[in-house]
Amino acid sequence: MLLWWASVAMAGTIYVNGVDVTGLRGQSFDNVTITFDSNGDVHISAPQYEIEVVDPQAPTIPPPTTSPDPPRTAPPLPTPPSGVAEGRWWLISEDNGSAGHTVEIFINDTPVQTVQSQGEQIIEDVGPWLRPGTNRIKMVSMSRDASGGALYVYLGTGSNDSGTLVMDTPDVQFGLGASRSGSYTRDYTIEVQ
Repeated sequence: MLLWWASVAMAGTIYVNGVDVTGLRGQSFDNVTITFDSNGDVHISAPQYEIEVVDPQAPTIPPPTTSPDPPRTAPPLPTPPSGVAEGRWWLISEDNGSAGHTVEIFINDTPVQTVQSQGEQIIEDVGPWLRPGTNRIKMVSMSRDASGGALYVYLGTGSNDSGTLVMDTPDVQFGLGASRSGSYTRDYTIEVQ
């Protein structure tokens, strides 16, 4: 166990659910999946935990007493630095009544999304994470006590037609059924123009 902690201490950045937590101290997580990428970064998938980075120097603002907290919105996606068109490449999940699956999606070694059984359907523009040319897509799944139907993750081109996404034949089709158990990783390579 000492060797494992030593390797973590010398690792690059540490992410929990895609959030940089490199300076995190005094915390423990149960039932997680740990992945080391090619850069030495540590990616911890802990879907049952919500991670929020708080600036300890920021002033504390008491919560309002007369109205509930406003709905939380995700920060805007970064502008694609590479010239990959927005609204062209999509990630879509499809859950057919599955249970027990979690899939982490990485694009070019960057964690992009986590899909879970019985979770909300994911429809996400992944253009900001792609670059022209060859791109590496990695699906890292963990299945425990899997049952029900299949969970699918698709990645490919498509178009948003008045609020309805129409996807071409997906370049990536990743599926997990009830017979899947334990961890499973699959790598794909796609070409983006």
